[in-house]
Amino acid sequence: MNQDFELLLQDTIAALSEGIAIFDAEANLTLVNDSFCGMNRDIAEFLRPGLRWDIYLREAENRGVLTLDARRGLETIEADLLDGIDTDHSVQVNLNSSKAHLFRIKPTSDGGFILSQTEVVDYSAQADAAREAEVLLSKVLEACPTSLTMSRVGDGKIIYRSPAARALLGSNKSCFSHFSKREERADFVTALLPDARVDDMRVTGVRADGTEFPAAISARLIDYRGEDMVVSSMDDLTDELAVQSELAQQRRQIFQAEKMSALGELLAGVAHELNNPLSIIVGNAEILKEDLEGTSQAGRIGKLGNAAERCVKIVRSFLSMARQEPLNPQPVSLRGIVETANDAMASVASVPRVRITTDLPGNLPRVMVDEVQLAQVLINLLTNSVHAIQDAGVGNAIVIKGQREAKSGMVCLTISDNGPGVDDDIAGRIFDPLFTTKEVGKGTGVGLAFCHKVIASHNGIIRLEPKTDGGATFSIRLPYLAD
Repeated sequence: MNQDFELLLQDTIAALSEGIAIFDAEANLTLVNDSFCGMNRDIAEFLRPGLRWDIYLREAENRGVLTLDARRGLETIEADLLDGIDTDHSVQVNLNSSKAHLFRIKPTSDGGFILSQTEVVDYSAQADAAREAEVLLSKVLEACPTSLTMSRVGDGKIIYRSPAARALLGSNKSCFSHFSKREERADFVTALLPDARVDDMRVTGVRADGTEFPAAISARLIDYRGEDMVVSSMDDLTDELAVQSELAQQRRQIFQAEKMSALGELLAGVAHELNNPLSIIVGNAEILKEDLEGTSQAGRIGKLGNAAERCVKIVRSFLSMARQEPLNPQPVSLRGIVETANDAMASVASVPRVRITTDLPGNLPRVMVDEVQLAQVLINLLTNSVHAIQDAGVGNAIVIKGQREAKSGMVCLTISDNGPGVDDDIAGRIFDPLFTTKEVGKGTGVGLAFCHKVIASHNGIIRLEPKTDGGATFSIRLPYLAD
């Protein structure tokens, strides 16, 4: 019966989750369960019956299972038990920031003692760690440059916003105010709900000062205290889109320059090949006109001569555009060049009663340009505007404006009219040689190509500005001289 009880006791001890090691009156280990061995893996090879108490303490300290203070505490407890002193029979050993092991020594009736070991949680350390994590998260969110907000799906009430979000979007209580258009907010929620996420959705945002801006919003749908919450970030794309637009414009300018160069070479070859035969045609037409003067054939010869003369003029304009004319740059005032162009247009503009006005500031800086060629560019642009207004019967005014752009180091001239404007589908082709919207016999498609070439040779930029309220606006940007 005693043997059966002893076996039952051993099975019971072995099944305990608490680590148990039993020492006899001579402080030798007699029984140890698996839990104790598992908690002391670094010295498990020594945990065999017969192990002396002092050897256990020494190896446990050497291998980091016990600290020096814990070893001394256990030695003191064991000594007090031998002397019959009733004292605190437990020692706690902190293993890391959140857990500790508690060692207890209890005497047995045969003069020995039981060493128990249990794992305990240091809740104060856990609380400290949680507070540290909260402080760290708060600092990260406060310093985060991204505009972060957390809001309820239903009413849009904002639960949290980062300082960056407050600076960009203001301090309104509802995230609904972040969207300029109600339908965009609805589209955003519709896209978010099925997959609980949205990435880089384009919307129109509203800044803290009430102005609108192009934005990209990304969001995730989370559960917070039983409610659906939206964690979102909204990025201002104003600068990014401006850079993209500038890069696109530069690519178009490079493409236009390459195209002009290739077409210029082609035009030069064609013009040279046509020049000699046209001269023969013109010369013979003049001879025939004199010989047949007063006859029924004189009219036909006259038409032949006029057509040949027109071909000669076209060829000459091609050669002028293709030829690398030497520049004669001089520091000049843009006001003087504009006045020269206006004087040249006085008689042309008066026919359709088109009013040409100028708006040039007095401090407009000087530019280093070939005055003759730049004046011709302005005359070409003004002539196109007058013809467009006259042919369409729409509009009556052309305005020339100028301003200094200190950031780019350029002065900008704009020639704007209130005529029919330029259709979007041909806006990208107007500077191409030979491209014209005028009727047959009224245009060669060389004027704007010539303008582009002249401005490019002065390290400037000419372009057709996007349409706004109608009409057409051409801008010319040229580097200006320091005051």
